Amino acid sequence: MVGLAFSAAADSPTYLVRELVQTISSFKPTNNGALSEADRAHNTAAAKQANTMLDIPNVSRQVLGRYWKKRTPAEQKDFTELLTALFVHVAYPKSATFFSDFEVQINKEQVNGQRAVVHTTVSDPKEGLISVDYKLRKQNETWQIRDIILDDVSLARNLRSQCQKIIAEHSYDELLRRMRDKLQEETT
Repeated sequence: MVGLAFSAAADSPTYLVRELVQTISSFKPTNNGALSEADRAHNTAAAKQANTMLDIPNVSRQVLGRYWKKRTPAEQKDFTELLTALFVHVAYPKSATFFSDFEVQINKEQVNGQRAVVHTTVSDPKEGLISVDYKLRKQNETWQIRDIILDDVSLARNLRSQCQKIIAEHSYDELLRRMRDKLQEETT
């Protein structure tokens, strides 16, 4: 069960991280792809809330890197929507499973102007303490999470490396095909 110990103001980076972890942890697991109507509605609402906490458009730009500018605005929008769908149907449910068995401890918040890092640890009985840090940026008076660093590995950079490798070795269209296949696999 997720336990979060740390008091924070409602508009602070720490508060946002705590809300994200609690929101994702609340996802109802699929039982062989079957969820009750109430559980589906809950997951939809939780995903919508989590999506507002993450800066998915920025993550999309980071993931494509130099390939972002080569895409039309319509292609950029489609990529961002596809990445968002993968977060909703793959990343959030898997993260819910990850957090369900662990104790999350929020250790420290570092704010430097419009940027912040919230340092947390996750206690795993087998692996010990796992460092999970959240990088945030404040835009228009709102904090959003831009990256998650799991044991010194940036999830955004890792995703970028995987996607750009597929583009370089195959094509942008092949990347989209694989993303759509993964989404189809998780939603059927």
